[in-house]
Amino acid sequence: MIDRGFIKWQPFNSLISGKEILNDLTKQKIITKPVLFPEELQKLNEEIINAYYAQNIITLVIYQNNQITQIKTKIKEIYPTSNTLKLANNKVISFNQIIAIN
Repeated sequence: MIDRGFIKWQPFNSLISGKEILNDLTKQKIITKPVLFPEELQKLNEEIINAYYAQNIITLVIYQNNQITQIKTKIKEIYPTSNTLKLANNKVISFNQIIAIN
């Protein structure tokens, strides 16, 4: 074995990229989409229709891009043929994305 003498030890830098990847993964937690029962889907449909006709501001909890987000808005239009909603900010979302209404 070779004696290093008084050479200062250098940190091992090969793990830095792995540490950055782990930090990114913890920031972007991947969430699976919750499965809703038929009764819950029926209740969501009724709440959407009521909010549309009353033009109430509602908070939609939606699943999009492996994350759950909340949108506070009014429902501008309902498209039953394509199963989509047009919101007040002109964003179109699918019924399948909606998880809950607060």
